[in-house]
Amino acid sequence: MFSHKPSSGGARTALVPPAPLPQESAQAEAWSAPTTNDTTAARATIASANLSSLPGVDRDRVLGLKSSSEDTAPSSNEPVRVASAAGLARLAPNGLRVQNSGVDVNCLKPALVKVLNKIERHYGRDVVVTSGYRNPTRNKKASGSENSLHMYCSAADIQIEGVSKWELASYLRSMPGRGGVGTYCHTESVHIDIGPARDWNWRCRRKK
Repeated sequence: MFSHKPSSGGARTALVPPAPLPQESAQAEAWSAPTTNDTTAARATIASANLSSLPGVDRDRVLGLKSSSEDTAPSSNEPVRVASAAGLARLAPNGLRVQNSGVDVNCLKPALVKVLNKIERHYGRDVVVTSGYRNPTRNKKASGSENSLHMYCSAADIQIEGVSKWELASYLRSMPGRGGVGTYCHTESVHIDIGPARDWNWRCRRKK
């Protein structure tokens, strides 16, 4: 913003911004826009400010002293570290980790979530849910039983990195008050539910 009142030197003078608060260090200075045609004299003195005090603001870039490519180009002496969003995407609102975004664990019963949390404390590792709630259509496609507890948010198929399904199933079956525990030949996941205590191990059929 400029003052329309001409100064004695024939130049328009910029209004000086108000003084900053005491806790903020900032500097500002007025600059004059000469009315002459002299190219050297026509160069305006840019108002400077302590932009480094503003979070997320790069002073040199704002003032045109550094290109954006300098920020994105990695140093030749430092390894490039790529952030992974996969882990964040697989964290459900109730704190459970899921194998992919298609696994629904939002409706799992609190009693089942409590069991899964207990398993995590036992191994000191995250439980990964590979199958949670299934609607009837999805349950049929998964070859689930007609009254599968997956359809009632009371069952989950799980894995734990570094723990075999046989070891995991053995621990689940040792838990007091546990429900159904089952293994399947086609997956490393182990079924756990909060229904009546039951056990099964589905073996793969031999090809004839």
